[in-house]
Amino acid sequence: METIQTLALDGRMTMHVYGDSILKGIILDEDRGQYVPMKQDDFAPLCEKYAMDVVNKSKFGYTIGRGWALMSRALQNAAEKNTVPCRYMVLEYGGNDCNFDWKAVSDDPHGEHMPMTTLAAFTDTMKHIISVLREHAITPILVSLPPIHAVRYLNHIVASTPGTDKARILSWLGGDAEMIYRYQELYSSVVTRTAYEMNCMYVDLRSAFLDKHNYMELLCRDGIHPNEKGHALIADAFLQMAERIGSTLQRQTA
Repeated sequence: METIQTLALDGRMTMHVYGDSILKGIILDEDRGQYVPMKQDDFAPLCEKYAMDVVNKSKFGYTIGRGWALMSRALQNAAEKNTVPCRYMVLEYGGNDCNFDWKAVSDDPHGEHMPMTTLAAFTDTMKHIISVLREHAITPILVSLPPIHAVRYLNHIVASTPGTDKARILSWLGGDAEMIYRYQELYSSVVTRTAYEMNCMYVDLRSAFLDKHNYMELLCRDGIHPNEKGHALIADAFLQMAERIGSTLQRQTA
């Protein structure tokens, strides 16, 4: 059952997670060609080590706008009960926001196509969320995006989206599949910049992946979802975050 109190009687801290399929722990089962949740999510090691309850509200396919709709309802419900839903709130968005309607792109490779969320709207919404959370005495934690493998992802788009044509999509991309990588990186850079500009806690997943010699080995065949090795890296990044929080968190007793 989801807890709505900031601190339980035993002093446990509560953290809510709002994001997309990355922090939901969704991976591609390559044998079946289906997306499935991992048996253990990225926050289990954190809860095992620290006196913290994590409520993961991440949802597959969500953009920052849809995430904010969920958050605002949770904040309103908590306000009606004169409480605060959590002490910390993790925000991990951008991967779906920067995505395009690839069928439409394939149908009209010479047309103008907009992402799910424009960069300006993404930036403004993130800053608004941070301000509102702070008004509710909630500490926001921003998370950068793990890198993608553009060629794998383009192949996945064509294989999984009926009616798409790789050559036509490449034409719209200017003949360079890496444009997909660079555009996704643009949204991740907004997260990083916003974290610094607004003095937010920050988990740099992108650097954690890129620091590895061959980060592609940490991604599923679709080129966008971390595999189990990648999620082990994500779990470790959040443990490191907890170490930075320091004395505000109690360690689990034996």
